[in-house]
Amino acid sequence: MSMNKALVVFIAASGFLLFIYANSSSVFNRHLLPKEPPASGAVAAAIHHHQHHHSSKRNNSAAAAAATGNGLVATNEVTPPSKLKRVKYIAKGTNGTEYNIFLIYTKESQNLILHSQLELFLRSLLKYSTIELHLHIITDEQSERSAEELIKQQIERFQRTAFYTLYDVRDCAEKISDIVHSMGPLFNYRSGSYYSDALFLLSLGLHRIVDRSMRHAILIDCDVVFRASVKELFDQFESFSPDQMFGLAPELTPVYRHVLSRYRLNNPHTLFGSPYYLEKPPLGGMGDKRTRHGYPGLNSGVVMLHLDRIRRSRLYEEIIKESTVKSMAEKYSFQGHLGDQDFYTLMGFEFPGLIYRLDCVWNRQLCTWWREHGYSDIFDSYFHCEGTIKIYHGNCNTRAPE
Repeated sequence: MSMNKALVVFIAASGFLLFIYANSSSVFNRHLLPKEPPASGAVAAAIHHHQHHHSSKRNNSAAAAAATGNGLVATNEVTPPSKLKRVKYIAKGTNGTEYNIFLIYTKESQNLILHSQLELFLRSLLKYSTIELHLHIITDEQSERSAEELIKQQIERFQRTAFYTLYDVRDCAEKISDIVHSMGPLFNYRSGSYYSDALFLLSLGLHRIVDRSMRHAILIDCDVVFRASVKELFDQFESFSPDQMFGLAPELTPVYRHVLSRYRLNNPHTLFGSPYYLEKPPLGGMGDKRTRHGYPGLNSGVVMLHLDRIRRSRLYEEIIKESTVKSMAEKYSFQGHLGDQDFYTLMGFEFPGLIYRLDCVWNRQLCTWWREHGYSDIFDSYFHCEGTIKIYHGNCNTRAPE
């Protein structure tokens, strides 16, 4: 009888140990935060939100602040070669990295190629990455599970360490409602169009959405493919002048030449809407070097944000007001359709000192739509990009080279 009892105890103990082992080895480690007490109600809300993420909706600012994400906490234990954790964003020293990359991933079921674009994005990002990354995904309920699964797959494939944070797009949109109200009518093709959604103006108010301790971030479209470590892109922040808050590369199509046709007709010598690489200087000048640059507009496929400066800038708060935006649009007879890209293009011409001009190799756009729609004779002068390509941007559903 005593032997039977001992056998039962042994079996029960073995099952318990197997349960503990299986849970402790999971790549999705559910220890969201370090063991010290929470610093604020937002941290406590982060834990609560994580526990009820799939059973309740976020309807207030506390829930928005509690968007969860991934982080690796330093430990003396031996860790696997790759690690992926979902935690709330916390300043450097807890999550261990300040390389913050933002993506918008929504309405997956309505975009048949979005899943494959994100997969290629993650694959190229991690393949060339030389740093630990923190991915911030702005998403919706129908798309978040797919996004998480893709992140997990690529982290395991490339044996990297990464963090990730999820944000509800509805909560984000509420925090920039005034910006959407100011700019929506000016930078949309028609009411209810693809670009009328608030998510296409999110970058303009990202400093309101993220944790206030976050200093730098880069918002990148899903349809890009990396050919270099993203660390080199983050290093560009060191080249910002004291007044520069954003970094964007030139637009590589004549879209703004088209948008500005009325203004350019009345101002034939303007550089607004001209190709970035202008004609070579005449003989006796500077040889073969191009010494002048036009202003074709800016492309928002890659947007660098110096969040500290944006938060402190009274000038920026004035620029994004409805009266200022309307004034700029009227001055250039500007009616856009490309969301935040239109605003950056206007601001970059009216207030050039606020934007760092990122080289086109960091956003080598591939869209050729305008070549077949009235601009074949001048398209190549806009499409030209000199240098070794670091990021390909497959806009207009163009397939970026793998």
